[in-house]
Amino acid sequence: MRPFFVLSSARAGSTSLARILDSARNGCCLVEPSPNLNRETRLAMDGRLENPGAVVRDLVVPRVRQSRAEVHGEKNVTYGPFIGELHQQLNARFVLLTRDGRDVVRSLIDWHDRLFGTVYREAVDAGALSAAARQAAGALPVHLDSSDFARPRPQPGEPMYERWTRATRFEMCSYYWSRIYELYLDELEKLPEDAWVRIDYTTASPDDVLRVAEFLELEGLERDQVQQALDARINSLRDRCNEDPRFPAWTEWDGALRRNFDRIAGKTMRRLGYTTSASTRWKPRGYGQCWNEHGADLAWYEWMYDGRRRMHEEAIEWIRSRSDVQSVMDFGCGLGVGYCEALSDLAYIGVDIIEQTVRWCQEHRDNPRHRYEARDFIADPPRQAADLVMSSGTIDNAYDPEAYLDAMITASKKWVYLTCYRGWFDQLDEHRFTFNAEHGCFYADLSPQRVREHLERRGCTDIVIEPRKTGRTDIPAEMRVIAHVPQGEGK
Repeated sequence: MRPFFVLSSARAGSTSLARILDSARNGCCLVEPSPNLNRETRLAMDGRLENPGAVVRDLVVPRVRQSRAEVHGEKNVTYGPFIGELHQQLNARFVLLTRDGRDVVRSLIDWHDRLFGTVYREAVDAGALSAAARQAAGALPVHLDSSDFARPRPQPGEPMYERWTRATRFEMCSYYWSRIYELYLDELEKLPEDAWVRIDYTTASPDDVLRVAEFLELEGLERDQVQQALDARINSLRDRCNEDPRFPAWTEWDGALRRNFDRIAGKTMRRLGYTTSASTRWKPRGYGQCWNEHGADLAWYEWMYDGRRRMHEEAIEWIRSRSDVQSVMDFGCGLGVGYCEALSDLAYIGVDIIEQTVRWCQEHRDNPRHRYEARDFIADPPRQAADLVMSSGTIDNAYDPEAYLDAMITASKKWVYLTCYRGWFDQLDEHRFTFNAEHGCFYADLSPQRVREHLERRGCTDIVIEPRKTGRTDIPAEMRVIAHVPQGEGK
């Protein structure tokens, strides 16, 4: 039968998959067999390898031909430049194993810091190396480190080329993940469709693995056995050194890490389908759970309103002071507590992501000048829907504050007005994020400087960003943001 090769970046889960496939009764899957092509793959990516076909003919084909397995397989992270030759010379099949690049970058940095200390040694930051990592790096001279040599470096003309000597390890690992998968996709798309299959190991299930095994004509894998192997998290940090990850999960990255990753790897994230639009690229699975639980709980929304009554009253007072505001759209309206009464004579559109909440409003709020919509207003903002788009203490829980601001600007004809309930953080240079998986929402501390920069970049004027006293001791001040949107922005 046809041999197969598992393609992936480092730290994506390919060792786990290889060991599962290796347990098939009619096949094998070798893990990084020697020679592993570390030197050859780097030379090929740099455009300095004259004859890739000879590399496959001399170093890979003999190993495959000598295999005693009915279905011979191998996994390595260095096959990218040789995919075409492997297919031509061996009629090989391929398994493209992918993992969300944000998770891979985190794992690579932990791999460097906790175990080996050798991931992109030239990075400007040494890393928070453990004793084991320092010892491992010290025992392997740079000129003998073929694994680090094998990792791609940018060539002249690439966006990262000029930046590389000043790049952090985070930037280099982001580049690595993007470059490797762009190479894989470019090469695989030249082959017949039935020559390869993809498995996403970010959330792989036993059924996903068994689908791959069927494609490869491997036999004897049982669902329970596969589940047990997936649960074991083979070759994870916990498996290797009994430690949990140290580098923050991507849901905890600050604004700078988000921007750097998206700048370097955003295109590849979209190509692989991990993100589908700029506005929702930081939206995690399960987002919005806490609001689902309180969807039609009037007492809870009244408690929320009363806890920030001064901020709400200030917002209403500002709206009333504006003769040019005759219509209001409220992002994250909840059950409309306070505003449906105070703005009874204005056109009011309450928008919320929770359908149950909106249904309650449609059934219990009967002002004919008011209406309520269920939509993810960040992903799908209306255009020029109201004179004022406001939001009271909701942006702090959003998955992307800047996309949130963009949506407000798009939906507004004249003004945006928002408050940030978590406080006034004028010392922050970057937004700071914490994600609560149980609640399904972010708790973000927003940088006034970054908010102003974003509004100015979008062409807003008359920008006011200021602390407002709450009258509370736990959060003495909230941030209030007011801005006039550029004319015709929502068209």
